[in-house]
Amino acid sequence: MGIKDILIPQETKFFDLLEELSSQVRIASIELGGVFDNSNKLSTIEDLEHEGDRIVHEIYTMLDKSFITPIDREDISKLTILYDNVLDAIWDVTNRMHLMRPVNKLEYMTSFPVIVEKSVSEIDDALKLIRVMDRKTIEKHVINVHTYENQADNLHDTTLSEIFQIDDVKELLKHKEILEKLEKSVDYCEDVADVLRDIVTKYS
Repeated sequence: MGIKDILIPQETKFFDLLEELSSQVRIASIELGGVFDNSNKLSTIEDLEHEGDRIVHEIYTMLDKSFITPIDREDISKLTILYDNVLDAIWDVTNRMHLMRPVNKLEYMTSFPVIVEKSVSEIDDALKLIRVMDRKTIEKHVINVHTYENQADNLHDTTLSEIFQIDDVKELLKHKEILEKLEKSVDYCEDVADVLRDIVTKYS
């Protein structure tokens, strides 16, 4: 067995770990809807966030030890950080809902989690194609993420207008903070999608 035979399996391990991280984010995005319908999702999403942190640590440990990586180290690092940001943002929303407990359920609490879930689903599907650098299909997923981000921007603006009609200042501030964190989670999805596009453009 030569040195190449030893190193190549380590290359594919990066893809395995990135897909494992993506799986945690996708499950968390699915669970997010339950955060707003009185389901207790705090511990579930917290566990997913902790598992995501473990995977991130393993990726960086491998980066320190690996001579060969399937794509540039900087690309792996950027992709890992940004995708972990999505998971952290979902956790932030969940934690704020648990701590603040707004009284009124507004329409965005139903619509925004759907946008988050769809955005993450597109990224998860695109990430699996990085192994084969399927540029055409990845580009379609990236475009879809940008479409969802535009929908999130519009929903944010209309909801913000609605929130500022609330007379109870405390309730207003609760909704505003939760809304901002939901929007941030979709913004992070767009960041991940852009990195995926950059990677596949570079290598395909």
